[in-house]
Amino acid sequence: MKSVNKLTIAILITFFAANIFAQEPEYKKLVEKANERFLYNLNVEHTGIVESSIFNIMEVKNKFPNEDYRKLVRRLYELAVEGNTPAIRYKAQLASLYFNFYDMFADIKITEVEKENPDLFFQEISNKLMKAPVAVNN
Repeated sequence: MKSVNKLTIAILITFFAANIFAQEPEYKKLVEKANERFLYNLNVEHTGIVESSIFNIMEVKNKFPNEDYRKLVRRLYELAVEGNTPAIRYKAQLASLYFNFYDMFADIKITEVEKENPDLFFQEISNKLMKAPVAVNN
């Protein structure tokens, strides 16, 4: 009886493992949908929505660092140059750096404090950049 139960358990584990690896993880679909929404939000005229979306994109990157964010990063580049306000341009520049050099910022985690005041998160990124060594060619 014990061997039958062990065999049944082994078969069930194999079956569930095969199903899990065969399907795209649910969070990937959610991240894709979120990215589409953020891309839309980065193109609206309301500065509050754009600024909030920049932070939210970074929050998603913080939670799911290995996903594809190329379209968002392209839009962030555009906003860094053409954003409607200096705040949008500055935040888009910091976000672009955050995405492109994520390993440099990976130790910065978004806490409830930053969620309440996103400017603190941007400040942490800025502080990290100011402390980073800069190569100089003589």
